[in-house]
Amino acid sequence: MIRTIVAVLPLLLATGLAGASEIPQTFLEADYAQCHSACSQAQDESKCATYCSCVTDTMQSDFTLEEYMPMATAMAAGQQADPNSVAKLGGIATTCVRETFQ
Repeated sequence: MIRTIVAVLPLLLATGLAGASEIPQTFLEADYAQCHSACSQAQDESKCATYCSCVTDTMQSDFTLEEYMPMATAMAAGQQADPNSVAKLGGIATTCVRETFQ
């Protein structure tokens, strides 16, 4: 996810997509792939598919691009992201863990 965002950020800014309200599907797909890769190292792949779909689907509905991009950009740069966005993402992950693994 992080590499994808860093690579396409100039393109987003140039094309005006940075003003859009939804996270581009390519970013969500990259988030899903990164999530699934990390999760499947310790969990059943089908459970990971369910969990990662839950996370990315909820991110898509709960985050605007305006919230997502600064958080993702900060994470890519090794900087602290907005605490509210991080808390929101943490809440999504917690909910998806409960729904998937418990």
